[in-house]
Amino acid sequence: MRVLSLVLAAAAALSVSSPSLAQDKATEVLKESDTSFWSAWKRSAEIGVNGSAGNSENFNVRAGLSTERKTDQLATSAGIRYSYATSDGTRSANRGEAFARNDWILKDPRWRVFAKGGLEYDEFQDWKWRLNGAAGLGYSFVQRDSFEWIGRVGPAFSWTLQGSDPNPKFTPELDLGTDLMWKITERQKLTFSADYYPALDDFPSAYRVVAKAAYEVLVDPETNMSLKMGVEDRYQSQPGGNRKKNDVDYFLLLVWSF
Repeated sequence: MRVLSLVLAAAAALSVSSPSLAQDKATEVLKESDTSFWSAWKRSAEIGVNGSAGNSENFNVRAGLSTERKTDQLATSAGIRYSYATSDGTRSANRGEAFARNDWILKDPRWRVFAKGGLEYDEFQDWKWRLNGAAGLGYSFVQRDSFEWIGRVGPAFSWTLQGSDPNPKFTPELDLGTDLMWKITERQKLTFSADYYPALDDFPSAYRVVAKAAYEVLVDPETNMSLKMGVEDRYQSQPGGNRKKNDVDYFLLLVWSF
């Protein structure tokens, strides 16, 4: 691709009679060739800690790293998160996840093709590891600089490894999802996402839902430090054992963007 750009730059230089104009044309093409997949990424690190001591002892930590990149043709995001908690010295939460998603923007920018995947670990689920993925078509119902609402639909799957069972379980699913972003002001942002995954081999009784909502406010523009608060709900219609169907996490995090 870079070789082609250099050829175009040379052709522009030869076809323009003015040397200065030819140089400008060549420089413009070279600048375009320098824009690669590895440029224009935005990264952030987040952490939140709370605890108590005395008659009861509690400790909770939630941390994560994420990155995203948006162009006219692509919207890419990826990251990792980890949460850990103890209550009176006993571990009560131990969960981690890695995730990635890419949207290919079509000629009509309201339409897109998406693909996403994730790997989860949760010590306190009937399963210990879960690999999931989905791909399909998305549509922007509202597309503005300050507000965006996207709907998604496509086939999906989950692959779970039970605690003591060496045989993994594969479940074909459907992903019905939505994403919402509202930039309230230059310093405030509200985000929401929800995904409904019905199991195609046990419909409609078996399904899971993942929903997240967060409010983020920039508190220090010089250091790009923000405060983020939100909630995440993970629901399973058939959690297994005596486990509850809902797992709800509330969080207050300090976010550093770089």
